Amino acid sequence: MATSEENGKKEGTNLLGSPTFTELGNGRFKCVETGHEVLSKDIPSYSHSKKCRLGLIDFALSKHKPPLNMFKQDPLCRSKLICKLTGDNVNKSEEHIWKHMSGKRFLNKLEREEEEKLSSQGMEVEEGLQESKSTDDGRKDRKKKKKNKNKEIDEENLKESKSAEDGGEKDRMKKKKNKDKAIAESISEVRKSSDEDSDAEEEDFWMPPVGKRWDHDDGGDRWGSESESEQETEDQNVIDGAAGENCKESEELSSRYFASV
Repeated sequence: MATSEENGKKEGTNLLGSPTFTELGNGRFKCVETGHEVLSKDIPSYSHSKKCRLGLIDFALSKHKPPLNMFKQDPLCRSKLICKLTGDNVNKSEEHIWKHMSGKRFLNKLEREEEEKLSSQGMEVEEGLQESKSTDDGRKDRKKKKKNKNKEIDEENLKESKSAEDGGEKDRMKKKKNKDKAIAESISEVRKSSDEDSDAEEEDFWMPPVGKRWDHDDGGDRWGSESESEQETEDQNVIDGAAGENCKESEELSSRYFASV
């Protein structure tokens, strides 16, 4: 009885709490952590036994339950644990585990570990902020570059369209000029050919030589003297008289012929 009271007064006693049991029937229960079966009346005494407390420590080690997640089993000794933080060996008992965890060496090491962790997290956060900032700056730069590039493309397209319009206008003016020139050349050629044809016609027209005529007219006096015209009149009268006599003779012969018939 005195022993149980002393155990209750020890620091670190019941560090892992009470075990859990499942009812099997017929007044029997099974410990979940150790697998040991006991009667209902033996549960309190078994819960404070060394076997049960060691079973609780082994179960917490296997499941990495706090505070045993800071320890691991010593491979050289079954009754020893190794602290992961300080590397010290600790007896496998709740009292020694509690004393080690409440000691200055463990607490100082734990504080430094937490500071380093916080600083690393702060650095990570700061790096993350810097990365996000640089990412934002990069996005801004990309947007700015894209905007400038689009602006340059628009300016180039505007210049090309303007140059194309100027070139098209120049081509149209040039074509119109060439067309007018061709029309002028055609008109000039037509006029030239017409002048050549008129010249050829004038050259083909026959002109008599100077001083000679086809009717042998020497250009003298075209009208005879009065005596010559009287002579010609007399000659014409003689001719006309002779023709009249011949006509009378013909009529007389004709009448005689028809009379005889």
